[in-house]
Amino acid sequence: MTARYLCLLGLLAVPLGAQSLEPPTLPAAAKPIEVVLGAEVKLKFHFVAVGKQIYRCENGAWANSIPAATLYDGNSNLKVRHSAGPAWAMVDSASVIKAIGPTAIHFASPDGVSIDWLKLDVDKASRTGAFSDVGIIQRLYTGAGKAPAGGCTANQVYESPYTAHYYFWTSK
Repeated sequence: MTARYLCLLGLLAVPLGAQSLEPPTLPAAAKPIEVVLGAEVKLKFHFVAVGKQIYRCENGAWANSIPAATLYDGNSNLKVRHSAGPAWAMVDSASVIKAIGPTAIHFASPDGVSIDWLKLDVDKASRTGAFSDVGIIQRLYTGAGKAPAGGCTANQVYESPYTAHYYFWTSK
């Protein structure tokens, strides 16, 4: 295991109890991915993710990634599994949700080396259970997760560890 991956896993050892349902603070340049609070828009969930972005080689270049991550609440309890789609499923119930990937708004991670921050609209027909009123998902404060620089060979797969904060917002 690389030192980088061990560092990412170390996030699990730190109690997350200090987290709250406070809206995130974004840099001024991140205005396009900001969520504006309102009568129908409120922060419902905030989870910390640890996982990997899985890249496949297509025509000598790394293709779009597929996420495989677990999301934890403020008490370090596993709550959600994140997978291709992009989709999220609560581990203790029938709550699922999917985002509309092609409409995602990207913001380059301020550290310049991690995967983009995102604002995703939700596929409203996919919402069930605890996610039934969620309309927006943000991925912020990412750590690592990018594909390697340079080309690749046919059928090559690269798994890049990453961390992120996911915010789930209510919206009609």
